[in-house]
Amino acid sequence: MSAEHDLDYTNALAARAMERMRAYGVPPTPRNFEIWYAHVSVGNADLSKALEGVLAAGAAWTEAAAGELHGRFFGVPDAAPLLSAGVSLTAEIETILKTVDQAGKQTASYGKALDVVSGQMARGLDSPTLQAVVHELTAATRSMRARTEALQTQLNQSSSEVAALRQAVETIRHEAQTDALTGLANRKHFDERLAVEARAAADRNEDLCVVIGDVDNFKHFNDSWGHQTGDQVLRLVANCFTENVKGRDTAARYGGEEFVLILPSTSLLNAHGLAEQIRRVVQTKKVVKRSTGETLGSITISLGVARMRSGEDPLETVRRADACLYSAKRSGRNMVVSENEIDASAILRPVNAA
Repeated sequence: MSAEHDLDYTNALAARAMERMRAYGVPPTPRNFEIWYAHVSVGNADLSKALEGVLAAGAAWTEAAAGELHGRFFGVPDAAPLLSAGVSLTAEIETILKTVDQAGKQTASYGKALDVVSGQMARGLDSPTLQAVVHELTAATRSMRARTEALQTQLNQSSSEVAALRQAVETIRHEAQTDALTGLANRKHFDERLAVEARAAADRNEDLCVVIGDVDNFKHFNDSWGHQTGDQVLRLVANCFTENVKGRDTAARYGGEEFVLILPSTSLLNAHGLAEQIRRVVQTKKVVKRSTGETLGSITISLGVARMRSGEDPLETVRRADACLYSAKRSGRNMVVSENEIDASAILRPVNAA
């Protein structure tokens, strides 16, 4: 393909991406454009499928949806601030090292001055020489005190800078691991924690369970009341998960209206009990239209529970939990189903929890 032809092709894709973005009311931000350009270029089937899933829900495009897609398919979102903070932290540490090195040289210089004075005193001193030595020692001591005070000031300032930069790095890292809409861990962080906890469970020969929950009839809320109400529902459900986990448990937004739990050192029976507790709490919640105070109805959630088996890939545990969720949906919704409640053939069936 010639350079001219290649330019024409990419321009056509860019125009196509902008056209599709306008059709769906998507703001032409760099992040949105990257997502939609990849979609229209048919370069990533998984991204296109996920994007179409967002559109199929009937909700308006949101920054939360954009952040989730970008973080999932293009790496950690907003990595530039983290890199910038890391560079600044490195530069500040280099400044401290230079300051300490300079202080070392100054101390060595002061030590040499003391050696000279000591040698002179060892040879015996008359009155004029003694006065000169005292004057020299006094001047060196004053200079060393001034340098020490300057060093202390510099170190105090650098210490504050390092503390602030370290906090900035932690804040950015936390944001990169957090779902912007719900405040739960995001899909990327869930995947990382699952791998870590799975290794720990295998090493300690402990149980590890995964729970997947999906808000029932979520599309109805979006279609009937709009995406803002849908976002309200998701935040409400997220709070129910947060309030019922503790310790090493991890609650995350898996995608769309799906939520997940990683439960280390938890038996299948206890995991089922926790899932049932969350289901009951969600069921008691009412969705209220903030502008009018009108009650829009109750919400429910279906959940599937699975326990990691010895030697298996933890993603297989997730797949079984997803199959249990599918079974709960198919059996009427608003219930918890564990893997010991369904037969093996059900686990093998494709999962599509609607």
